[in-house]
Amino acid sequence: MTSEEQITVLVNMAFAGTSGSFRPCAFFDDRLDCIRVIAKDCSVMETRISEYITVLEDNYAEESDSTPYVGFTIKGARHFCAENGLSLNAPIQVSALLNAILKSFPDTFVEVFVNGIARPLVKTERIEQVEVSSVSGPLLQPA
Repeated sequence: MTSEEQITVLVNMAFAGTSGSFRPCAFFDDRLDCIRVIAKDCSVMETRISEYITVLEDNYAEESDSTPYVGFTIKGARHFCAENGLSLNAPIQVSALLNAILKSFPDTFVEVFVNGIARPLVKTERIEQVEVSSVSGPLLQPA
């Protein structure tokens, strides 16, 4: 067996059973201290709309798609959640998260984002809560 074949076997063994079909989701990214809401598995362009909010847009959206928006990120999640009484020790309802965004950032642009992009996206994709449990495994452990 060549080195290349050995590497292929090792990689296949390491990732066996871990892949599956994509599901729209919302989760707390502990390492980057952000909440990510992702409705589609695709190449995205990130557009920051405020100091804390970034919208994810499908780079190759079809004209038939109802919207190019496929998710969003909230930066500084620990502080944001603490300031708004949202615990990162249990799943957070997305509706409560969106209400907290409106309360924290009373800006017309943010209101248009929440009510025109975020709420329809999470409703259509049935993303009900932000998962906060850590993913553990040898590849994701801190250095």
